[in-house]
Amino acid sequence: MMWPVILPLLALSSSRGALSFRTPSPPLAASSSSSSSVRGGGPHRRPPPSPALVASRPLSSSTRVIRSSSSDAEGGADNECDCPTTIPPPPPPSDDDGGPAPLQPYLPAFDPKYPVRGPVGGGKFVLDRRGPPSIEELSNDNMLLIVRSECTDLEVNTLVWKCLGYRFDEEAERWDDAEVFPRWRENYPDPPDLIGMRRVYSREVDSPSLKSNQSLVRSIPQENKQSLKTHLKPLGWKGYQYKELTPNKTRRAQCANWLIFYREELFGYTVEELTERRRIKREAEDAAAAEARRIIDEGGEGREAAADEWKPPVKEVF
Repeated sequence: MMWPVILPLLALSSSRGALSFRTPSPPLAASSSSSSSVRGGGPHRRPPPSPALVASRPLSSSTRVIRSSSSDAEGGADNECDCPTTIPPPPPPSDDDGGPAPLQPYLPAFDPKYPVRGPVGGGKFVLDRRGPPSIEELSNDNMLLIVRSECTDLEVNTLVWKCLGYRFDEEAERWDDAEVFPRWRENYPDPPDLIGMRRVYSREVDSPSLKSNQSLVRSIPQENKQSLKTHLKPLGWKGYQYKELTPNKTRRAQCANWLIFYREELFGYTVEELTERRRIKREAEDAAAAEARRIIDEGGEGREAAADEWKPPVKEVF
């Protein structure tokens, strides 16, 4: 009597270092359904790995580790659960389809005293909360730090506030509006958050910051809209790409552009002097507009260029 031939397979267990035996599966039947049973996950599928082997494998980059902590809420020890899930992590930004990671809420800015107590001027950014703005604070180097996000949101706000005329009262720990441009003071007796320092962009939280920033932008004349390109390109700044724009970066650029306009057109003048300069400028613009209308009406040469001379209205801060 012949004994059936049994060929046990030796398998080395990676978890215990012991030898284990398993019997091979019977050979596939030579039939037309064999290939479909393999594709469909029939009885000849590869056996699942042992739990010890699964535990010894490192987590791949396509799994996310869930860590839950109850120490803050319940006063207990941290509970960690390294549980791979089927939810893949967000892909890192790339040159093709990526973008900037969303900014997280900045908790210190939720403190009502943060605008008057938060640190300013401690690094490379030249700034003193006290007194009027200085030419050093309005330098192109400072403007470059603003657009490169190498200074805080509070520092950007503080510099713009000073240029608008707000003056810090150290004893009262508040911003005084006695020297603020009259038209601006009508709408903003207190200095507005032009950046969105809390970095929460819901409508109810961010709407005041958005509107005040838009008011600042509308006060820049058309001929000063490209001040960043004019003054910062020689320093190596090439602007933002569309895909990397965030509300924070956009508002920083708009504030820096307004600061350059302020430095070039408003800095060092009284409100009365600015009003007189505006009158002279408007008279010249009205004369040019009248001449453009005459050329268009007469149909003479240059009528197309005259038609393109329209400029959007400007709402000055003074």
